[in-house]
Amino acid sequence: MAMPRVQIKVVLDFMCPWSLIGLRALALAKERFAARLDFAVELLPFEFDPPGTYPQEGLDWTEYCKGFGAAKAKFLLEEKLPRAFALGEDLGIRFRMERRIVHTVDVNTALALAQRLGSPAAEGFALASLRAHFEELQDPNEAAGLRKRLQDVGVPLEALEAALSDPEKESKNALRTAQARPMLRSGVPHFEIRCGGPDLCEGVHGGPTRPSYFEEIFQRCLPKEEL
Repeated sequence: MAMPRVQIKVVLDFMCPWSLIGLRALALAKERFAARLDFAVELLPFEFDPPGTYPQEGLDWTEYCKGFGAAKAKFLLEEKLPRAFALGEDLGIRFRMERRIVHTVDVNTALALAQRLGSPAAEGFALASLRAHFEELQDPNEAAGLRKRLQDVGVPLEALEAALSDPEKESKNALRTAQARPMLRSGVPHFEIRCGGPDLCEGVHGGPTRPSYFEEIFQRCLPKEEL
């Protein structure tokens, strides 16, 4: 008997720590159900700030937070980010505050290439890119790292070179963001999970920050005889 098909759409931002938390939690939950459910994952990159917003060398994370004003900076630096870091630690993520915020045109372009090879390639590339940025303080657009992460998931280098040299890559990146924007209810990451029906995320309490969130949804996708 064929396993139930679970279709997952994820809108993510490579500059968002919650995107790494959500993808990591999803990956752990999928491992538990891998023998009982057939997963198809589509990752859609989103960029809040267009190229030119930040200097070429990027912007320090603390300085970025301070740009929102004293009250919000205090909330971000003393409440929201520590909460994210604690959740990340539970998932084996080691966030580092020294990272710098950059544009994400090239890494978004690369994700679109990985997605053409299917779910495992796209997820592997996205998680590796997010971890390289947040844990190892790498610019996710840096050419050597970008090439290695794509090679690791089977994307031919000539495809990357062609995509990065495309004079329309920035407009294509903006189009991807515009197409993803209507899906967002609040911010990123955004998840839609369907098993032949409506979005199952709408009926689950809490947020996609722990494997248990996704496990509750996947449990609903199992055939009745397995419950």
